[in-house]
Amino acid sequence: MHGHHGPQFDNYQGYNYLAEELADHGYIVLSIDANAINGETLTASGGDASSHSRAQLVLGTLDRLRQINENGQLEKDGKTPGLLNPLKGKMDFSRIGIMGHSRGGQAVSNTILFNKTRRGVTKKQLKDALKANPDAFRFAYPFAYTLLADAVIPRAGTRPASIDEAKFKIAAETYNLFYAAGSKYANGKDAETYAFKGAFMLAPTDFAGNSGLDQVPLANLLPSCDGDVDNLQGARAYDHNRFGPAGDTAPRYQILVRGANHNYYNTIWTNDDYFGKFDVAEYFVPVSNEYCEPRRKDTVRLNEEDQRRGGKFIINSFMRYHVGGEQNFGYYWNGTEQLPPEACPVGDEVCDERAVLTVQTNGGNAKLIHRFNQTDSLTRNALGNAATFSGFDKNGIASCTMPLGETTIGTCSPQLLAGFAYAGSSNSGGFLSIADHAELSWSKTDPSKQGASIVEDITGLSAAGYDSLTFRIAVVRPMGQEVEVTLSDGKETATVKASDFSDALYNAPRKKKGGDVPKDKDLPLIDDTADKPYADGQVRMLNMVAIPLQAFVKVDMTNLKKLELTFPKESGKVAIADIELQNLGRDNPTVTVASKQ
Repeated sequence: MHGHHGPQFDNYQGYNYLAEELADHGYIVLSIDANAINGETLTASGGDASSHSRAQLVLGTLDRLRQINENGQLEKDGKTPGLLNPLKGKMDFSRIGIMGHSRGGQAVSNTILFNKTRRGVTKKQLKDALKANPDAFRFAYPFAYTLLADAVIPRAGTRPASIDEAKFKIAAETYNLFYAAGSKYANGKDAETYAFKGAFMLAPTDFAGNSGLDQVPLANLLPSCDGDVDNLQGARAYDHNRFGPAGDTAPRYQILVRGANHNYYNTIWTNDDYFGKFDVAEYFVPVSNEYCEPRRKDTVRLNEEDQRRGGKFIINSFMRYHVGGEQNFGYYWNGTEQLPPEACPVGDEVCDERAVLTVQTNGGNAKLIHRFNQTDSLTRNALGNAATFSGFDKNGIASCTMPLGETTIGTCSPQLLAGFAYAGSSNSGGFLSIADHAELSWSKTDPSKQGASIVEDITGLSAAGYDSLTFRIAVVRPMGQEVEVTLSDGKETATVKASDFSDALYNAPRKKKGGDVPKDKDLPLIDDTADKPYADGQVRMLNMVAIPLQAFVKVDMTNLKKLELTFPKESGKVAIADIELQNLGRDNPTVTVASKQ
C-alpha cells in the first residue's frame, strides 16, 4: 500500500516492478489504491495520519479476495466472469505477506493489530444503522449518502422505518459495498484471523508508536536520506516491537539503507523528497557540506534506478523467504551472505556497506546478556552478574530507557550525554534510535592508558544452541569505531575485530581498502578524509554487529566466563544495546526462521 499524497497521483501503480518479479515466481500480488483516503477531507482530514482507515482497507481487500477465492467473481450482470475469476481456488490464504510505504507502512502495523481485534459487519447491521439514523451517513460516508439514504423508507405514524430492497441493492452495487468478516477474537464465531507470514514497513510513519506487533516476521526499512519521514519513525517501530511475548517465534528486522530517500522506491512518486539544509543568505542554495546533498561531487546518494535495484532485492527476498519459504534467501536474512550484485548500484559488484541489517530473533532463539533496561544496568547485566565499564570519561557513562508510545525521549541515568539527544530529523544528523541502551564517551589522553572497555561477567553461560554473538552499536562520534570482542572460558581466550564481520561500525557507505593496508590504517579505525566535512551530518542508528561463534577459536562455548568489548580508537562516543547470543539460523535458515511462522 502506498502513502499519502495528492489523490490525483496513481502511486499504487509505482510498485509494479516489485509485483511483476514476484508474479513471475508464482505469487499473486495486489497493489491497493488508497487515493479515496488521500482525497478525503471530512472524516479523515489530511489523509488520515492514523492510517486506521488504510488498515481497514487492507483487511477489507483480503475479505473480498477470500470471497473471490471461494465463490469466483462475476460482473454486475451476474453472468460474465469478472477479471479476477481465474483466481478462484488458487489463492493460498495460509501464506500472506503485506507491504506498505510511508503511511502505508503504518497501515501494515495497524493491520497486524486490527487482524486480532476488528469486529465484522453484516448486511443486517448496515440496514439497521440506516433505518435508525440515515442522516448520520451524510457525515460518516458522504460519498455513499445519497443512494443509501434513498433506500430508507421513513417512519410514518406507527409504521417503523424500513428498507427498499431494490434501492439498497443498487446502492450496494454502485458503491461496491461488502461486509468485513471480522476477527474470531472480537466476534467469537467469525472468520479466522489472516495468516500473515511477513510484514514489510517501507520508510513507514509510526505516529502513534504502535506496540504489540507480534507473531509476524516484521521488517522496517529506513532510508538514511529520507526527506519525508525524516525522523525515520520505522526505527521507533522496530525498537518498540523487537522483542515478542512468550510463544512468539517471529523475527524482527531493521534495514538501514545508506543514501536512499523516501520516494524513489515508487516509480511514480519520483520527486526527490530530500531538501536538507540551505544557506541563509541564498535560501535556495544547498549547504555544500550537507551529508545527503545529491549534487555533491562525492555524494552518498543513490539515484532512482540504483535505489530500486536494492529495494527490489530486499523487499522481494523478504517475501519470497518468509511468505514463500524459498530457503535460498535465508542466507541474506540471517546475516550470512552479502547483497548480490543485482541489488547493487550499476557497475558495483559488492555493496553490502549500503544496507545494514539488524535481526532480533524470538521464541528461544536469543539469550540476552545485557539489554540496559534495568535500573542497575551500569553495574549488572541481564544474567545477574557484574558489568564493568572502564576507561570512559568522568560523567561519560549513562543508561537510557526506551520511551513508549509516540514519545521519543527516554530517561537517562545519571543524565543524557552530549551528542546523544534524539535528533528529530535525518537531515540534522544525530541519534534516532530509542531502544534501551548505554551511552559511552571516552578520550584517551594518557598514551599508556588502555582503551575503554565493557567487561561482562557471563560465568555459567552456555552458547549451546546459538550460532552468533550479537550487539547493536550506534557510532555517534566520529564516523567510525572499531570494537575488539573477546570471549573467554577461563582457560582459552579469543579476540576478533567486529569490523571483520559488519559494516555497522562506519557511518558512511564506504568500502574498506583491504589488501596490504594495515588494519590500523583502514576503516573504521581511521576515518576516510573525504568524510570529515560531514561528520556531524550523518544519521546515527543502533545497528547490529553479528559475529559467528565459530570465530572464537578454541573457546569452550558450553562454559563461558567473560565477554569484553574494547574500543581501541583514541576517542569516541557510541551507544550500545542488546548484547546477546542468538541463533540466526546460519546452518539451516528455513527451519530456524521461516517454516515455524
